[in-house]
Amino acid sequence: AVLPYLTHPKEIWASAGGGSPWLLLSVFGAVTLGFVLLAWRILRPRLLSLPATRSAGALPLFFAAALLFVPARGGIQQIPINQSSAYFTAEPFANQAAINVGWNFFDSWIRGLNQRDNPYLVMPADSARALVEVREDGSEPRRVVTGGRPNVLLIVWESFTARSVERLGGVRGATPAFDALADSGLLFRHFYASGDRTEKGLAALLAGAPTVPDASILTVPSKARTLPTLSRDLRDAGYATAFYYGGELGFANLKGFVLEGRFDRIVGKDDFPDSSQTSKWGAHDEATAARVEAELRQMKEPFFATWLTLSSHEPFDVPGAERLAGADGETRFINSLRYTDRVVGQFLRRAASEAWWTSTVVIIVADHSKKLERTDWASAYKSAESWYHIPMLWTGGAVTARGQAVDDIMSQTDLAPTLLEQLRIPGGERYRFGQAVFAARRRPWAYYGFDGGFGLVTERGSLVWERLPNRITSQTGVSDPRDLRLGRAMLQMTYQDYLDR
Repeated sequence: AVLPYLTHPKEIWASAGGGSPWLLLSVFGAVTLGFVLLAWRILRPRLLSLPATRSAGALPLFFAAALLFVPARGGIQQIPINQSSAYFTAEPFANQAAINVGWNFFDSWIRGLNQRDNPYLVMPADSARALVEVREDGSEPRRVVTGGRPNVLLIVWESFTARSVERLGGVRGATPAFDALADSGLLFRHFYASGDRTEKGLAALLAGAPTVPDASILTVPSKARTLPTLSRDLRDAGYATAFYYGGELGFANLKGFVLEGRFDRIVGKDDFPDSSQTSKWGAHDEATAARVEAELRQMKEPFFATWLTLSSHEPFDVPGAERLAGADGETRFINSLRYTDRVVGQFLRRAASEAWWTSTVVIIVADHSKKLERTDWASAYKSAESWYHIPMLWTGGAVTARGQAVDDIMSQTDLAPTLLEQLRIPGGERYRFGQAVFAARRRPWAYYGFDGGFGLVTERGSLVWERLPNRITSQTGVSDPRDLRLGRAMLQMTYQDYLDR
């Protein structure tokens, strides 16, 4: 983004290189004037000589202009082009060189990336920091995985809401394989999403980045590349890394994010044959599961592999016979979850016989939640339980806490520091808005953001605050002024962190 620098012309002038700035400006002005005069001399007489035309004669021109919509979005594919469409390497300089400068300039302008004023500023920065940050006391945390450096398989499940998990009080029989896995794993019962979209969930899970109102940091590569990432930290610790997704990697600049994350192996929609791309968005979870299974068998250990599922994304067009009768949106969504549940369950049953299983931590977690349109139709707007409560389960041969549950309140932003701490890898403190859940001292709350407001879950209850009308719009449990002040401090800090990147 170049726009933030336009407010500092003296600094721009002072940092200009490559020779005399006045000479460069003179050359630029001369070339520009030359082309303007050339166009005036050549094009003007021809335009004046054109015969008058009727309105109907403009129709072909209008049709040709309408066709420009196709190159403007970069083609007729599902997802319009973005910066990561040009990304091809883990080297930022090479990726920046491949970007269309004009497109990138106007994209930055439209997004307002020159903004530096924090509209959520309500208290001194030191006061906000004192409310949000919790200092560790140096005590030894509880260990739930085996020592050494186990493998890590992170399965990020599309739209996996806690409202669909019977073990969490959700729909009965919707995810039987997941419920069965919870019997032999570690189930987190009060886990909350940071945002409401896939890229926001990945930013929170892999980079500890909280969701801020009216923005999504993964869609701004210049900001996203400044985030710490689990993949980089584990790669630096000697892990082989891989990212698998059956969909389009250009979605929400996901390709740029995983390239900057230094994943050794990146698999997306284009890596699957046409015969496997039976979903609107790409390859269904069954095809991706087979790919993950085959490649993990060959991967050097220890490894860190992330599998982002796809099939429970709208329009929920999963293969096979419907498992629940009905054509309404909620039934189709539950059927898509049942499909992915079966795929994940069968994948993990086969994985249990692989050589790598005994030294592996498998983490199943949602990218975000989804309100059940029929069951939760009367729930309050952006309420925690209906809109943001998600499951997380740790299983695999390296997990020592089996058949247990964690009742601490936890956010997606807590995953990275929690995992690093369990693997005894330093650097968890760089994920400044997350905290290791098994630490002796921790904050007992979870924060989530959305356009125009935030939500906060504490041991006392939950609340939702919206900028308009500048008040709490819904709450459960006990109302405490301290919770609102804490939420406002978190909103102020997270938004300022976004602006500063």
